[in-house]
Amino acid sequence: MPEVQVFTGTSAMMFSLACYALIAVLGIIVVVYLSSRGSKKNTTMLDELVLDERQQNNDGYTSVVDKSKFLGAIGVCTTDLRPAGTISIDGEPLDVVADGNFVKQGERVKVINVDGSRVLVRQI
Repeated sequence: MPEVQVFTGTSAMMFSLACYALIAVLGIIVVVYLSSRGSKKNTTMLDELVLDERQQNNDGYTSVVDKSKFLGAIGVCTTDLRPAGTISIDGEPLDVVADGNFVKQGERVKVINVDGSRVLVRQI
């Protein structure tokens, strides 16, 4: 018994493209409908997904520990700085980055810049 093919060649490709276009149009309609639906505050669905509360430092939220107290301090390298490593200032370990050159363990360094959590040191 011979097989019956409804779509062949170019007509099959056109049918596939038409199906994809129909799915895309329906998807756009659904997104527009969902984003235009308002709630009690007359906001869109996308606005409800966005966090609009801010964490304030005075509420106890901090993303970076303030290390500006180390500016100008002298420390000793507890690891090699290649260029990043650890130093000790008054017995307190501190992750730092060396300014330019590698510094060997046991050498003395001075903190020359503090920018957020990045502490820059120079060998003395």
